[in-house]
This record gives sequence, C-alpha cells and structure tokens, in this order.
Amino acid sequence: MRLTVLNFYKIQKDYLKFTGNDRLDLVNRLSTNDVNSLKEFEWEKSILTSDKGRFVDLLTLYNFGDFVFSACSAGNAENVISHLGKYTIMDDFNSEDLAGTHGSILFFGDNTADFANRMFGIDINALPGNGFYIDKLEGKDSIIAINDDALRGFIFIYAKEDETFQFKRIFSEELKTKYDIREIFDNEFDTIRIENGIPAFGKEMTEQTNPLECNLEKYVSYTKGCYIGQEVIARLDAYDKISKHMIGIISDLPLPPVEDKNVRIIFEGKESGYITSTAVSKKFGNIGLGFIRTVFLDFGKNYSLKADSFESKCKIIKLPFK
Repeated sequence: MRLTVLNFYKIQKDYLKFTGNDRLDLVNRLSTNDVNSLKEFEWEKSILTSDKGRFVDLLTLYNFGDFVFSACSAGNAENVISHLGKYTIMDDFNSEDLAGTHGSILFFGDNTADFANRMFGIDINALPGNGFYIDKLEGKDSIIAINDDALRGFIFIYAKEDETFQFKRIFSEELKTKYDIREIFDNEFDTIRIENGIPAFGKEMTEQTNPLECNLEKYVSYTKGCYIGQEVIARLDAYDKISKHMIGIISDLPLPPVEDKNVRIIFEGKESGYITSTAVSKKFGNIGLGFIRTVFLDFGKNYSLKADSFESKCKIIKLPFK
C-alpha cells in the first residue's frame, strides 16, 4: 500500500509578544495590512516598512485577545522591537522578545488536512477566515494555522520546552503506518521555495526592495489609511512606477554563490538586474530568483548572466516555475 507523502520543514523564526491597549493600533500604523480589525483567535500577515517603503520584516500576528503573539524572521526580533520602539511615543504598547522560546514546523504535501485531523482532531479547512486553533493536549499549548503561501499545508507552533512531547506525537507509530513523513532540510526547502516563487527575508525581502516588487501585494491594504511607507507604496501602485520586479531565472550553467548583487542580469550589453537566490532543481535545472528593472522586462527576450569569472545565457520567467 502506498503511504500518503507528508513533508515537514522546521521553520526558523523569532517570536514576539505584544501587550497594551494599543498593541494592534500601533502595528496597524506601522505596517502595510489592516490588522486593527483582527478578531480573537485570528491571524494576519503584515509587512513592517521603512519610510521609504522598504522591508523591515514580514510579521505574522496571532491575536489571543489580551495579547498578540507574533512571528518574525529568524535573527530579526531585536531589529523589529527597535523599529516599533522608535514610533512608540504615547502609546500603551509593550513588546517582548521571545526568540528561542518556540519552534515551528510547516507541514505540506499530500492531504495535510487529513493529517491535521488525525493529529489534532480538527478540520483545518473549516477554520473561519484566518482563524487559528489552540491545541491544549496535556496542558501543552500549541498553535495550528493554515499556511497561505504557494506550498499550502499548515503551520504548527509549539513551546521549545515541549519539543520532545510534540515530536513523539508527530512521529508516533500510528501515524507512520499511514504517512510517509519526510523531513525537508534547508537546501531542499530553498529549492522548493524558489520553484514556487516565494521570497525569503534577507535575500529577496531586504532594505533595497519593497512588497510590490516581491509580489506580496496581498499583504498590502490600499483602504486602511496611513502607515509608515504608505505614501511611497501607494504612489508606486497608483502610477505604475514599480522600478523592478521579482522574476525566475533559468541558466544554461550552474549559478555561482550569490551575494550583494554580484551575479548580474545583462540585456543587450546593459546591466538590467541581479540574482538573489539560486538552486539546482531536478525539474527545471539551474534556477534562481532575482530582480529585473521594469524598463528591461520582456519574457520573450534573450538575457545573459555575468559575474566574476562567470558568464551564461539565461531566460527569465514569470513565477512560479512551471
């Protein structure tokens, strides 16, 4: 009998706790999405942006009613707290750094909803809106929420002190008889996210890029009113002035290590963009993510790549890879 394939990836995240009467209002005034309307036991993603509309971080906010539990990028909690503190003046708002206190796993693959039902006894597809579920087995609280990027599946967040207990649940003999549970490690996951056109913090999401350039418009509200960076982002959208776009790359040759825009995209002898992430895909070959200036963007044209001691022909594609 063929077992149902279930992939899991241990996501590296930092965590924060927001308290105070203005906990949602402040984040609402500093980020791209409308989070003021977030109800108890609902989650939402919103992007903290600088006054230039560039990335500070992508937050996932879980509203517990009397506090907000938030995920941010690994190693970036201190920077997020500093950014929030800079704009906290008369607000009743406090942030607590919980980095290292929680772990999270992304489950994706065949029929993850069935797995969630067997593991937690819930129908994750029946959760209302952006609702999340609190599992309280033996007093060990954990969060279960739908994953909203191209990989789908669900996110499982647990306290690090409960890791042994939670892993015994996940890898129980009962579940192993039904599911082919496979751990995806960093290199393989990076290939999967590149194939699916998912930007990563520190690679695509940086101080040099904005949410619209990274195809993350779904986390941007154009009706909520002002926030830090709002004027810049609204102007880019209203006047179609996005200067560069995230695209996929397929190279004739294996791509060299990428850092600080060292692998450049060339069009008719002119530098037109740069590569941010690379991988070798079994399905698509030598691939990568990068940005190309709008004025040079044409998916029907021929491009090349150039770096120190490296040159290759390539083509650019719309994301995700197909």
